[in-house]
Amino acid sequence: MIFSVDTLQIYFPASLEIQEELINHGFKIPANESGKIKTPIPLIYANSRGWLKDEEPITIERLIPPEWLKKSPDDFGWTEIKKGNRRAYFIPPEDVIVEIECKDKIVYFKIKAKRYHLERTSIRQVGPEKWNNWSMFYISVEYINELLDELKKYDTLADFGLKVYTEKQQGGKEITLFASGKGKLGIPIVDYSFCLGCFDLALDYFRVKAVENGLNENVVNKLKLRLAYSKDIQAGLKVGVAKIEGKQPQIMFKLATSGVKTISGILKEKIEGKPRGKLIYCDHMDKIQYVAVRGDLLYKALKTVLDDKRAQKIINP
Repeated sequence: MIFSVDTLQIYFPASLEIQEELINHGFKIPANESGKIKTPIPLIYANSRGWLKDEEPITIERLIPPEWLKKSPDDFGWTEIKKGNRRAYFIPPEDVIVEIECKDKIVYFKIKAKRYHLERTSIRQVGPEKWNNWSMFYISVEYINELLDELKKYDTLADFGLKVYTEKQQGGKEITLFASGKGKLGIPIVDYSFCLGCFDLALDYFRVKAVENGLNENVVNKLKLRLAYSKDIQAGLKVGVAKIEGKQPQIMFKLATSGVKTISGILKEKIEGKPRGKLIYCDHMDKIQYVAVRGDLLYKALKTVLDDKRAQKIINP
C-alpha cells in the first residue's frame, strides 16, 4: 500500500547524537562565541496536503532560508511576500509518500520524500531535545478503512492493556488521541532508521556551513547522520487520530523516545535531552527512512483509538 502523506516532520534538531557529531567535527552548534556563524540543525518538513483553508506563507524565522544554501527563492520555486514586517514565503506543493509493507508479523512504514523543505525549530518554552515526539507523519483519515482492511489479518484476541491518551500540541491547535501502554510512548518499536544526510538539501546546507565554520566542505562526507533503533532506548510509536486547526482529520504516527542523554555543548558546558537512536554512518545512496512495529499491536492500537467516542467526534465532527 502506498499513501500520500499530508504532513511530514522529522526533528533532527532534537538529536543530541547528531549535535555531538557535528561539534566533534568542528561545527559551531548552534553558534560560535561571536554569534555570527549560526549552524542550526535543520528539520525536514513537508506540509502541503489536507488543508481546509488556503495554506499560509511561512515566515523567515521558521525557515532555513535559500541564501544559507547559496541559492535563491527562485531555485526552490518559492514566492516571497511580506507578512507584517517579516519576510515570508509561499512554498509550492510538496510530495511525500508512505509505503506500508507487511513482512510476516511486522509492518514497515517507509517514508519517501520527493519534495520538502528545511526549517529551523520554532522558538518554544522547551527545546526539541526535551520532547518525546521527534519524527512524525500524518495521512488522511479517508485511508482508514483501506488501512484497517490490510491490517485485519493481524487481529487477535490478546489484550495488550492499551488505553487511549490525549495530547495537545501547538498551544492547543493540534489535538491527538493515541493508544499506549504504560509510559505513554505508544506501542513498542521493532526497528527504525532515519538519516538527515539522505535529504540532499541537508547535505548542501552542511557543505556551505562547513566552509563558514572554517572547515573543508568534504568533512560532510565523514559525518554520521543516521539514527537507528537501539534496544537500549525507550521508544514507541504513537498511533491514533489528529485534528489540527485548519486541516482535515488525520491518522497520526509519531515516533517517540524517552530517557536521558547528556553531551558537552558549545555555549553550555552540558546539554541534557532524550536519546534518539544509535548514530551510524550512511552513504546516502538508498535514502531509506522507516519505522517498524508488530502488526497485531498496530491493528489493536488503531482499533482501540477508533472505538473511543472522542476519536469519532474528530473523524465525524
